[in-house]
Amino acid sequence: MSVTLKKHLLIVFISLSILPLFGQENDSLFYLRGQVISKDGKYPVAMAHIINVDKKWGVVADTSGCFNIWVKPSDTLNISAIGFDYFQYGIPGIIKDSLVKIYLQNRYYEIPEVSISYLGTYKEFEYKVVNLKLPEIHFHPQIEGIIKHVDFPLVMEPTITSPASLIYSMFSKEAKSIKKYIKLTENQDEVDELRERYNEHVIRNLTGLSGEEAQDFMKFCNFQDSYILSIDDYNLYSEILLRFKAFKKQTQDSVKRE
Repeated sequence: MSVTLKKHLLIVFISLSILPLFGQENDSLFYLRGQVISKDGKYPVAMAHIINVDKKWGVVADTSGCFNIWVKPSDTLNISAIGFDYFQYGIPGIIKDSLVKIYLQNRYYEIPEVSISYLGTYKEFEYKVVNLKLPEIHFHPQIEGIIKHVDFPLVMEPTITSPASLIYSMFSKEAKSIKKYIKLTENQDEVDELRERYNEHVIRNLTGLSGEEAQDFMKFCNFQDSYILSIDDYNLYSEILLRFKAFKKQTQDSVKRE
């Protein structure tokens, strides 16, 4: 027998020996029918993910928790679902014509503590917003120095160029807001002067009244803004003291009548 013939016979023998092994491996694969169920509630787990780790493929269970997947003995299935603990299921052997039920343990998630406060009525909410104390915002010293020297643009009063613009400037909400702002800006100096010359602090220093008594006395005086601005401080304070005498007499008379 020649050497070449011996080599060919050896190759044929090895091939015949390996082929049954491949056939045996393919024959060991089978179609597993399973259902994922909650261990606590005994209800189906919908849309669970089943992954065959060894074969690198997977499926998703339907709404009843049922699934079908190709497996072989000793394969490992990774099963996961939202609201349940992760679970590994090992294939014990060839399972045919039967439904395998796999139970998952329910998982409970801890959420951080939250505080719930009563919002109240709209008036209460409005009061809280108006009286909310905001933290002071401090700019960088260099920026504050720049802001002091910045002149903010003045709001220009609209000019009338057509009948349409006239109607707009008279009745539009934006135009009314601009006019109101311009008027307040023009009168701001007078308002500041009034607050500085005639206030509860001045009344307390001259008469000793404070709180509600000072407010009642200021209502009694009933000074007009134009009058306060037209006289100097000496005459203003003299008028306050003069009216204070009348206020005390009126108060004493009302107490006697009671």
